[in-house]
Amino acid sequence: MTEFLSSAELLAQVENEEALSLVDTYLMRNYGSPKDVVVSGNGSYLRTASGREILDFVSGIAVCSLGHAPDVVAEAISEQSHKLIHTSNYFANEIAPKVAFLIDTLIRGTSAKDDNQGRVFFSNSGAESVEAAIKLARRIKGPSATKVVALNGAFHGRTLGALSATGQPSKQIAFEPLVPGFIHVDDKDIYAVETAFKGGDVCAFITEPILGEAGIYPTSSDFIHQVHSLCQQYGVLFIVDEVQCGFGRTGTWFAHQRWGILPDIITLAKSIASGYPVGATWARGEYGRAFLPGDHGSTFGGSPLAMASALATISALIDADACGMATTMGKLLRDGLSNLDGVKEIRGEGLLLGVELEDSIAGQLGEMTFARGLFVNVIGDYILRLAPPLTVNAQEIEHAISIISDCLSTLRYSITTI
Repeated sequence: MTEFLSSAELLAQVENEEALSLVDTYLMRNYGSPKDVVVSGNGSYLRTASGREILDFVSGIAVCSLGHAPDVVAEAISEQSHKLIHTSNYFANEIAPKVAFLIDTLIRGTSAKDDNQGRVFFSNSGAESVEAAIKLARRIKGPSATKVVALNGAFHGRTLGALSATGQPSKQIAFEPLVPGFIHVDDKDIYAVETAFKGGDVCAFITEPILGEAGIYPTSSDFIHQVHSLCQQYGVLFIVDEVQCGFGRTGTWFAHQRWGILPDIITLAKSIASGYPVGATWARGEYGRAFLPGDHGSTFGGSPLAMASALATISALIDADACGMATTMGKLLRDGLSNLDGVKEIRGEGLLLGVELEDSIAGQLGEMTFARGLFVNVIGDYILRLAPPLTVNAQEIEHAISIISDCLSTLRYSITTI
């Protein structure tokens, strides 16, 4: 048996190595080269190992809605960690049903118990919440209806089932063969949807309210109402992926609420717990009772520590009026960006915005703004995705707009003078 040094002696071997060098040596490279090493965060700002302060307009990809390291969440995690971190799902904990109650209340707009009252399954991520939704739909409809209709351009996660639901071939090719049974259609192509439903073997339709990874494209409301009507006509479950849009980010608690439709199943994650890994799958009425013991599970899903983080986060979002913050600050951000030369279109709702540029300079713009202390997310050649914390203030928004404006002007000037 190999004898190891103590942990302190082992770690001393890498103590003086640069953090980015250690990342490159010991971590898989599926995220490419990191932009920097972050050591702390507060509110809308991140601090790097070199001492730089970065205004974060991505917030962990729409995760840190209360800003970085919010005290209320940190205190809840600390307090719970001294009580109980993990048991197993052979036991219940007292926090999970409270979190589920808040989720159900925010989705339905009422705490009343009725035929639409939902139930929740807790997991660890958005992809897992989608996996649970797909399994639940198949469980409900049975072996004769197993196919799922999804949209081209949609993103539902990177686990094999969620990846198969994702309508982006560039993310799928390396991992084929995918899970069979997924049909992809274009947004607004209601004929393709009904054609698929007529086969009688479709269990569910799934959509994001706003196609995030595709470039922040809101799904057509008219199309969704037509699809929902067809779902009811053909007995197909209507699933909405709110992983990125949920918990106030778009100005309503959930983006689908603008449609005035109550889905059958909803997938959640990201901002549910301020960065602690939590996913959730909500299902209404009888559908929430369809899973039988042993049908699905998660070792860490719904653990006491995860639920303490989620309870503190959701409670703080409610008390701070997350929807109001997203609406007010989102309008300020949208209005400021709309006035910039070189901006072709602003898409999205609240504080989930896609900035489409007139020129294919998004990558250069993202690098330039980062050098100036602003982090934005680049999607392709033309689009920036902005998802700052919902706690962002007017001064921070004005500062971000100023940086984007200066960098955009510089890049466009260099283009016109070539």
